[in-house]
Amino acid sequence: MSYRTDLTARLIEIPFRLAQHRCSRQSLAAEFGVDAKTISRDIDALCSHYPIVSRRIGREVFYEFADGFEFKFPKLSPSELATLLLAQEAIAGIGITAHGSPYAKYADSLLRTIRDSLPFSIRERMDALASVYGSSVVPAKKFTKHTQTIETLARCATNCQKVEVRYRSLGSDKEKTRILEPYAVYFDPDGATLKLIAFDGSYNDFRVFSIDRILNLRETGGKFTRRSGFDLKQYLNETCFNGIHGEPVTVRLKATGVTARIFAERTFHPSQKIIAKKQKRGASPEQITIEMRVARGRGLIRFILSHLPNIEVVSPPEIKAEIRKVLESALENF
Repeated sequence: MSYRTDLTARLIEIPFRLAQHRCSRQSLAAEFGVDAKTISRDIDALCSHYPIVSRRIGREVFYEFADGFEFKFPKLSPSELATLLLAQEAIAGIGITAHGSPYAKYADSLLRTIRDSLPFSIRERMDALASVYGSSVVPAKKFTKHTQTIETLARCATNCQKVEVRYRSLGSDKEKTRILEPYAVYFDPDGATLKLIAFDGSYNDFRVFSIDRILNLRETGGKFTRRSGFDLKQYLNETCFNGIHGEPVTVRLKATGVTARIFAERTFHPSQKIIAKKQKRGASPEQITIEMRVARGRGLIRFILSHLPNIEVVSPPEIKAEIRKVLESALENF
């Protein structure tokens, strides 16, 4: 029986098929429930990572690995498989595989496959642990209806193809059509949403877009060259904090009492470091001053406000002034 699959699943599964035997384009299309042109694009994307050769036999095109190439299946011990199973079950409600995501069914299938491969004794132990591990975070949005958009963006990012996007901004609530160079699709745990990072030529800079606010998407056929040195993790560390993107700013925050203990125990950003620390003495509560270089904007303001009243902005003065302005405005509602 054929079934329609998503790009990520096909790019993972096709190499496993070719490792077992030569496959025709039509048989892969039928197996994954897509057309032959889609399989051709998938193979083109895989060719940048694997030595796949195509051969025409009669009217059909066949794919196989080049002579001498050995595709190695991962060999995992039962304990390693059990750890993978437990980790996925613990985060099943969040991220790219959360319920409502187009990849949720593959996460469920992965869990079933791994679970069935475990010895009974280990499987029984994992079932017991799975009942006590978990996550309190739940997805705030459903992305099943955006499956095609996500698949297209992922394929175009892989193949360095430009896209035309009609987008409705949350801030202005206005629609605008843009030509973008897609770089990455990522899950933002702060907003529990899927986002696109793309280079926007009209701004000559990288911009971030919520997947669910893309109204229309079209492949332009144009190609682009990825800028060297782009690293998703580094980019997010430098330009995103508490779910909001902005220019980096170095901020110092002084916390007292329980908030000081929270700041001492938690790392809110990789750049975080302790500048000063005072222990509790008599009636004077403990204090801690931390410094972080994070993205300025609503994410940072929201973080500071969430720790009031036991927090003070030491620097920079413009952030202190912004907090004061927000508090004064909020008082009008109370």
